Amino acid sequence: MPSVLVVDDEPGLLRLFSELVARLGVTTLQASGGIRAIELLRKETPDLMILDLAMPEVSGQDVLEYVRTQPRLDRMKIMILTARPYMVPEVEALGIDRWVSKPVMPMEFLDHVRDLLTEQGDEQVQTS
Repeated sequence: MPSVLVVDDEPGLLRLFSELVARLGVTTLQASGGIRAIELLRKETPDLMILDLAMPEVSGQDVLEYVRTQPRLDRMKIMILTARPYMVPEVEALGIDRWVSKPVMPMEFLDHVRDLLTEQGDEQVQTS
C-alpha cells in the first residue's frame, strides 16, 4: 500500500490534507513541522511527501535539502504545497515533482496526489 507523508505546521491544514489523502486508501503519515518530518524520514520511506515550505525552525526547503542527501529517498515524489509561490523557484533546483498554491480545492488537491502516486507506480490508489 502506498504511503504519503503530509508536512505542515498549521494543525488545521495538516489534519485537512491528511484526511483528504486518506480518502485515496493510502497510508498517511503526518509531521507537524520540519523537525518532525526529518525524524519520520529517518525511519520511513514514503512514496510521496506533501511539503509546506514556510515553517518555523526547520523550513520545507531544509527538509527538501535533507531528503536530497538520502539515497534511499531518491524515488520519493515531492509535492510542494505553499501559500507563498514566490518561494518555489528556490526549491525547484533541489528537485520537486509538482507544486500547488494554497488555497487549493479539495478535488484538485486529490487529483495532484493521485497523479503523483500513479507516476510512482502505485497501482493500489483508489480513484473515487
